[in-house]
Parts: sequence; structure tokens; C-alpha cells
Amino acid sequence: ILKIRIGWVLEAIRLYLELFVKNPKPIETYSPYEIRRILIKVLTVKDWASRENLTVISRRKIEGSLCRVPAHFYNQVWEVLERCPAGIRVNGKELPQQPTLSNMTRSELTFALLVESILHHIQVPEYRQIVVELLNIVSVILLRNPELTFQRQLDLNTLVEDAFTMYCKDHNVERGQDMSPFFAAHYSVTTGYLARAVVNNVLTGGSMVTPIDFNEPKETPETCNIS
Repeated sequence: ILKIRIGWVLEAIRLYLELFVKNPKPIETYSPYEIRRILIKVLTVKDWASRENLTVISRRKIEGSLCRVPAHFYNQVWEVLERCPAGIRVNGKELPQQPTLSNMTRSELTFALLVESILHHIQVPEYRQIVVELLNIVSVILLRNPELTFQRQLDLNTLVEDAFTMYCKDHNVERGQDMSPFFAAHYSVTTGYLARAVVNNVLTGGSMVTPIDFNEPKETPETCNIS
């Protein structure tokens, strides 16, 4: 978490109260001690989510509210951007390849804050978290296939929608505007559909070419398992 945004933290607290407190009171009526205890729970969700059987969608909502991302996430976004000459787009906001890669470095805070600011334009917390997972998946696919690049702009909304369409088809779910069934699916399930959407995008709009070398050191550890 790069920035603690009070509004989003309050949203995460509200979600926690809805999940774990029967007939929750307005946040402002809780004592400072109670708020501190709840805040600690919210900020450490990854430590207790499995132990307390937190549902997948509830965890995505809380982590999405906080804009929590995996380790090395911003390095991964940098590597994806290297392979997207037309840039990355989500919710109408664009992350252009140039001059971003020329003016910044992968490790500087300015780049990470730029990526985070674009993610914050996604208003639905669980959708934001799915996009974080999607970028992680794209990074792993490109790492394993160095000959690939995206010739067209990488539209993350389109990839999520394509994955959702495939999920609905396979699970006999009516394709509507509500993506909650997809957001509630286990990580292994959503990873599979998101990866398929990325591969389909590569087949229709990608190109088997040698990517541009921006003379930056590469990171090799993979943070996402795709089979």
C-alpha cells in the first residue's frame, strides 16, 4: 500500500463491520479503541483471511479498498508496459508506453504512484483487485514468452469482460452486468479465465516479435502460478 487514503480505509472498515458485526453501528459511533482494533484487522487481512474463512469476494473487497498489491507488482507493470507499444488502458485512463518509460525508471516511486492513481479510477474495490490480479497474470505470461508483445492497446476492461463471458458460458450463468459471481470465484478459477482472455487477445491482436530492450534489469521470480 503506497498511500493510506482515509476514504478507502473507511470503506474497508465499513465492509469489515458488515461482514463480522451483527447490526453494525455507524463508524463514527465506535470508540477510538474499537476503531483501532478494527483498523488493525483490516490492514492485516491476509494474515487471518484463511483462518477465519473469509470469502474470496469479501477479501477482494477489503484488499481492493486498500489497493493492496503483491510484492514486485509495480515492477511487473513496468515489464508489461515494455511490451505494449500502444500502452495500457483501464476505465478510460491510459498509461502510455512513451514517454513513461523514457522519463521514469521501474524502481522509482513516481511510477508506482502513477500506476496506483490509475487503479484508483476503478470505483468497485473487487473489480480493482481483479485488475491487479490480471496485470500479475499478463506479466507472468509475457515473462514465459519473451517473443510476445501487444501491438494494440492493452485494454484491461475488455480482458476482464472476456474472462467473465467465458466464465458465464462454462457455468451456465446468464451474462449480465453484475460480475459478482466471477469476483466471488476462487483465485484458481479466475486465474484460468483471465489467462485465457489474455491468450485470446494475443492471438487476435498480439504479434510474435522481439520486444524493445529498454536496458533495464529483469526480475525473474514469478509471483503467480499459471498452469
